[in-house]
Amino acid sequence: MEALLLNKPIVILGDLNCDGLKDNCVEYKIMDRFLNEMNLTQLIKSPTRITDATQSLLDVILVSSKSIVYRSGVLLTSISDHLLVYAELKIKSPKQLSQYITARSFKNYVPNYFAADLADKSDCLLSIFDGDDVNAKLNILNHAIQSTLDVHAPIKTIKIRNRPCPFITQDLRNLMKERDRLHQRFLRTRDIIDWVNYKSYRNNVKRDLKKAENEYNSNEVRQHKDKPGSLWKIVNRLIPSKGKERQIYKGDHKSLANDINQFFSSVGENAARASSHLADTNNINLRESIESVVITEIDQFKFRAVTCHEVRRVVLSLPLNKSSGPDKIDPRIIKDCLPVILGPLTEIINCSLRTSTFPLAWKKAELIPIHKEGDHEVPSNNRPVSLLVVASKICERLALEQFSCYLTSNNRLSSHQSGNKKLHSTETLNVFITDTILKAMDKKKLSALVLLDLSKAFDSINHQRLLHKLSNVGASKSTVNWFRSYLTDRFQSTRINSTLSDPLPITYGVPQGAILSPLLFCIYLNDLPCASYNGDLESYVDDTKTLLSFPLTEADTGIKNLEEDLHKIASWCCENNLLVNPDKTKFMIIGTRQLLNELDVNISISFMGKILEPVDFAKDLGLLMDSHLSYDKHISNLVSSCLYKQCQINRVKNNFDKGTLTMIITSLVISKLLYCSTVWSNTTCTNIKKLQSIQNFACKIITGSKKYDH
Repeated sequence: MEALLLNKPIVILGDLNCDGLKDNCVEYKIMDRFLNEMNLTQLIKSPTRITDATQSLLDVILVSSKSIVYRSGVLLTSISDHLLVYAELKIKSPKQLSQYITARSFKNYVPNYFAADLADKSDCLLSIFDGDDVNAKLNILNHAIQSTLDVHAPIKTIKIRNRPCPFITQDLRNLMKERDRLHQRFLRTRDIIDWVNYKSYRNNVKRDLKKAENEYNSNEVRQHKDKPGSLWKIVNRLIPSKGKERQIYKGDHKSLANDINQFFSSVGENAARASSHLADTNNINLRESIESVVITEIDQFKFRAVTCHEVRRVVLSLPLNKSSGPDKIDPRIIKDCLPVILGPLTEIINCSLRTSTFPLAWKKAELIPIHKEGDHEVPSNNRPVSLLVVASKICERLALEQFSCYLTSNNRLSSHQSGNKKLHSTETLNVFITDTILKAMDKKKLSALVLLDLSKAFDSINHQRLLHKLSNVGASKSTVNWFRSYLTDRFQSTRINSTLSDPLPITYGVPQGAILSPLLFCIYLNDLPCASYNGDLESYVDDTKTLLSFPLTEADTGIKNLEEDLHKIASWCCENNLLVNPDKTKFMIIGTRQLLNELDVNISISFMGKILEPVDFAKDLGLLMDSHLSYDKHISNLVSSCLYKQCQINRVKNNFDKGTLTMIITSLVISKLLYCSTVWSNTTCTNIKKLQSIQNFACKIITGSKKYDH
């Protein structure tokens, strides 16, 4: 009605379920009267549903003015039992800008031929074993692989198109063409025999298509059964949804890529400056030096040479679905030519460890901006995904295995850090925190828990301090020099479609997406718990919290002690260029209902110039804790999340057999129910019943039972 009043063109399409070919149809007469009153014209005059016995006009296109229409009509199709109605309108539609990417074309790629051609360059590859210049060695290997790859899989600029349906084979396409031919014959002859032939053939094609789709989906699930994220993508792909709008960059790609790259590369430095400013604002005295820990040379860690067997094991463990880095050599290529390059690659890694030099080509990163929200051309509305050279990840994995083994066997990492440790996880840390609080409750004590927020923690690490701390945990001089080479002289570029920004140096932080980064961050945080605290300080990588218990009668003293601990933590963070965000820091007081009712309602803490009021619940490491440890909120959210996933799975359950459905349910639903169940399993019977209903629903989805079946 609003469009009519504003004299805007109107187009209405739909199935009216009243036959427009029958003059005596009461419903259509009423509709015709309505169209005249609204000044609407019905464009379709031919039958839109034809069977062996009937013809009817059910599908219509209504327009407010025929002047906006070029032509209209009915098209023959086998999509459904209704024919396709169409209208070509005289309107200017915005031109969809094509998107292009630069990638290798594997259309004519044959792995065995590629490996054989690369093996013909054996003289070139043998020269890698000469000398100790790791950069020269790597350049020889990269040139040999890339020059051979350019012949078998050349780099091309490719227009982004929708991928063809993966389970429709050429045989199925031929069957669909024959089905359409039989349908067209019936529409020409209107012969009952032609209708029966078409209908029988159509049903057979439907059955074959469904079978092919189910087999394809089942194979996909089996391949990704241990990857919940991939399984969820498979389920979502089968659910009809609105197409996701593709992000189109309207501005100059080069300048936009440079702007986004400048923003990404300055994040760490800006966080370090903000940390220094926060220290000045809160009158925090910073220590410039770090205390050294003396470790005898015989007890220090030194890299040893790796074997071809170790390199082969790491290469074969690489997932094939990971993207290539700046060198455009992806894991698939390395695996295909592994028998040829295994020796040279092992020599390059050993030369790197031996000479304490990380190759320059492995220090380059290519960032892809992923849109978060808002205008995608605004740099801060994007997050970076870093693409690193695959070969560098192989070297990092081998270095990590050696260094982690040394740190674990010599007990070099703090017992208060649960990240990157064997037999430690987010669940073990949550169990420790919960157990400590429950013990305090048994002693009629309250527990104050502060969940700290460290902004851009990985990006703002000071390299010199990190190297000093590596020495403190037992790294030898040669090992520290290798890590110095690993951290320095790094450059990153940002890619927008096929446009690459100018490279910029990275002077702060550990490489985003690198294998060694989490361990290096844990080492950087290793001395945080060394200060004398009144309470417990615990971390899982960068998720840090402090916990202090006290009797109700000593609440004021407890809060004072907690603020003292927080001041020490803030001082340490500022000294180490880590930015604490008091606005996102959560403060909770946990205890029995009786103790909390007797507590002063105006209780609060002061932290970095901010007054933090206690919250009723807060999320930490995937667990929603509340002030009574009832976990009501956590269970409610868990049930809601699982129910949503089960409803989505239930919509597409006919695409899978029982075994495949069991794998999907186990990975996407049961895994969520089991996460930290050791922590919240003592919850109320009401909550347990809610969780049981989720498991009952899961069983009904798998078995195909009805709603009220038991």
